[in-house]
Amino acid sequence: MNTGMGIEKKFLFTVLILLLTWTNPAVAELAEGIQAFTKLEYPLAIAEAGGLADQGDGDACYLLALLHDPAFHRLPSGKFYQTFFFDADKAVSLYRRAANTGNAYAMHRLAELLLFIEDEPWPALRRADFSLSSMALSFRRKAAPLLREMAEQGDGIAAFMYAEAKRHEPDFFVSMERARYLLEANAWKHDAMSQFYLGKTYLYPRGPVADGGHTMNPGEAFAWFTVAARAGNLHARIYQIEAAELLPIREHGRADEMTRALLNSFSNISDE
Repeated sequence: MNTGMGIEKKFLFTVLILLLTWTNPAVAELAEGIQAFTKLEYPLAIAEAGGLADQGDGDACYLLALLHDPAFHRLPSGKFYQTFFFDADKAVSLYRRAANTGNAYAMHRLAELLLFIEDEPWPALRRADFSLSSMALSFRRKAAPLLREMAEQGDGIAAFMYAEAKRHEPDFFVSMERARYLLEANAWKHDAMSQFYLGKTYLYPRGPVADGGHTMNPGEAFAWFTVAARAGNLHARIYQIEAAELLPIREHGRADEMTRALLNSFSNISDE
């Protein structure tokens, strides 16, 4: 089955794709939609990717599903960083179309959205004649082996999604550490999307405190979100603010030092 490169992974190669396939209008169109989405320019993203989604392009469907997905835009604090484009019904439909092309990211995000809908007042879908949780479990089971395979090939974002799906299982902490390892390796290669997801890993606990583990680390998250935001990912800018609000006052100075050290390290790498 074709797992699909997915919107996150495609973002990493946008410039290269445009240089190598500039004669293909569809590829350029989707690349422009991805860049617009990353910059939070949602009307432009819809204009660029809408036609491709209508033609059944799985990655274009996934892009538009993310854009309309309220669960994707919910921050750890429970706040949403945009609501104007929310359309849970449309997001479900688009995710399903992307999932039908074998896109494992879409399968995972669809499961997350269905579970979100079941806990939130979204009447249109709650009145449906099927169990949302059962449907979510079905898509999660389909996504898991695909995401695991992609993670084994070095895809840190797939590893993050695989771990995220196991948040209530005993091996969650091990899975998230594996995702963190892969994401950090790619983050140091100036991969802004991996930097963003790496920051998100630090907003999850690193182990049960009772067993000597660690709670989440918003200071580390803030540092990586800052790096990703500097690279042009404006979703990371929103999460940067969120991480700062989660930081205890006594840790602000340390977070600033960590951020400066990271930015200096990336600057030194660029100068080499």
